Amino acid sequence: MLPALLLSVLAVILAFIGLAREPESSDTSTPGVVMQVTEEQIEEALKHSYWVASRELNIGATISDDDFRKVGVSVPLAEAVPSDKPVKGKLLRRNVREGEILSKSHLQASNRLARAVPAGFRAFSIGIDDVVATGGLLQPGDLVDVLAHFKNGGGDDSQPTAMVLLNSIEVMAVYGKLEDTPTDPEAEQQQRRGRNATAVLAVPREELPKLFLADSNGDLRLALAGESQHKKAPQEGQDELEVAQVEAGGVEGAGEKDISEDPMLMIKISDLFPEKKKAQPVRRAPASRGQRVEVYEGSTSRSTYVH
Repeated sequence: MLPALLLSVLAVILAFIGLAREPESSDTSTPGVVMQVTEEQIEEALKHSYWVASRELNIGATISDDDFRKVGVSVPLAEAVPSDKPVKGKLLRRNVREGEILSKSHLQASNRLARAVPAGFRAFSIGIDDVVATGGLLQPGDLVDVLAHFKNGGGDDSQPTAMVLLNSIEVMAVYGKLEDTPTDPEAEQQQRRGRNATAVLAVPREELPKLFLADSNGDLRLALAGESQHKKAPQEGQDELEVAQVEAGGVEGAGEKDISEDPMLMIKISDLFPEKKKAQPVRRAPASRGQRVEVYEGSTSRSTYVH
């Protein structure tokens, strides 16, 4: 009994000692720092604005108003499309994930040839050699006429036939080389000896079936057009109307009809050989029967000819 009582008293004494040593709580607390940010500071920090995808978009999709929203960032992004550039109606060349910032590569074709094809045209390749490609001197950017040759003219006419199939067609690539592509001569010669012996032409879409049919059933050859056939680009400070007026007044023979406006030129092998005139029969004068003489014999008479 006595030990338990002593332990209780000792516990109470220790409790009082502990309370006496506890530091007093301070009523004064350090106030927090409050920072005020204005709208001008926010705009200054996020002064670079770009397009970000509102949802996932697949390649080939046409951009609408709800597909992208504007987002501000603090640092410039070199490859991103700025929000001040309209993107509605543009075609996506790559898939876009939700939340991804729209970049220039999403709107540009990754293939250099695809970027060079004009609107409404298609890139069509034909096999070439030094003969077909105007002596091997054909270069990207040249204008050519496409000639086609058929051994059989078709139908009831089996004559060999040649025609000017297409006029003023732009050459986009020769032996796999695009315009303004740096290539060392050794590599170019090696490429010429390789399998890529083709020329890529920019052909109007509606002319593709005609060219494909001619390429499959006949022989094609390219005829290089001169510099006068190339349309002059307007210089700085000069609009297209002024260029057209200068060309009309300064080009010699401007009144002549442009060959590109001519219908399809076609010739058959028989047209190369003029038809021979048939010999007219010689009409000979009738042989003279001699001088007529009347012979009287009694009461009768007869006629005879004396030579």
